[in-house]
Amino acid sequence: MRRRRGSGLQPAMRKGVMKMMKPMMRKVAFGVPAVALSAALACTMAGCGGTEGGQGGSDGNAPAGQTVNGVQTAEVAGFTIESVGDGSYYRGAAERQDGFWLRVKITNNNEAAKAPSVFSARAAVGTFDAGDAVFDASGDQRLNADTKTQAVELGEGAQMDANAKIEPGQSVEFIYFWTTKDNYYGPITVQFDKNATDGTDPRTMRFDTTGKETDGYKAAVEAAEAIKAQGGVDYAAYSVKAADGWSLVETKEKSSDATFNPEGSTKRFSTSTCSRAPQKEAEALQGNFGGEGEIDEVDINGATWTRYTQTGTYYMFTVAPCGTTVRMFIDSGITWEDAMPMMQNVTLK
Repeated sequence: MRRRRGSGLQPAMRKGVMKMMKPMMRKVAFGVPAVALSAALACTMAGCGGTEGGQGGSDGNAPAGQTVNGVQTAEVAGFTIESVGDGSYYRGAAERQDGFWLRVKITNNNEAAKAPSVFSARAAVGTFDAGDAVFDASGDQRLNADTKTQAVELGEGAQMDANAKIEPGQSVEFIYFWTTKDNYYGPITVQFDKNATDGTDPRTMRFDTTGKETDGYKAAVEAAEAIKAQGGVDYAAYSVKAADGWSLVETKEKSSDATFNPEGSTKRFSTSTCSRAPQKEAEALQGNFGGEGEIDEVDINGATWTRYTQTGTYYMFTVAPCGTTVRMFIDSGITWEDAMPMMQNVTLK
């Protein structure tokens, strides 16, 4: 896998940040947890590369946060923000990537009740000082909020209530999730700053995910390598292996394409993903051929496929468990029986 360190990126690329993402979890402090969220992904604090009390330090750069006994703190907009835990988390089988999570404790030091929305949390790949231009631009170092595949068990004991006000002197906990590009592992800087028009007063916390690949991501890589060794491919929505007498001749990662030829022939069996529902895909093809051909359904490996047949060519579509439509194509000149071993080697995910 490719690892990119922030210090090695070109200056022109140091533009990315995430815009303020609303904190995802909340709990009243004082050691009384709220109702726990149920786990949705197989990721534990240890498996996600988490470290109690956070990682890294302020490195003495001002204005920045402080680090005491491994806990990083920042004072922003009348709030004290303390790191509780951070690390990598597995984003799930559909993405097959790791992301970065940060959990913080927020204490309201203001005289009035206020919501954490009065400050922003922005993250960027690399090591930066508070107020660096990278936090006010977009670019290759930007970390985007992950709103779909949070490892919610990392927020166990917390409640989701991003806009709730915190009473003076009380504390809540929030957890942030960001996606990283190309499975990046290395230095990450998070900047907290008040959302106001009368100037800013940013503070930063610094973390490092070097060597923090999750068990989920490692398992996905191993599975993909095993399928590749068998002459196949492993994509987010499906995997397919070459049957006896067949060989993989072409792949296209962007569209999850894979093309196989039977021995001694240029006829094709191919797989890919589509944007529309199976019936819509089949009807669109039938329309392209002037309404000719037949549409029916067939069962393969326990999945129901919508099949469009036209002059000896087969097009089939089904929805994988992840919600993506998967397509199989059988060239004319390849019989249904001859293609069956390849069809049976397609595994939906």
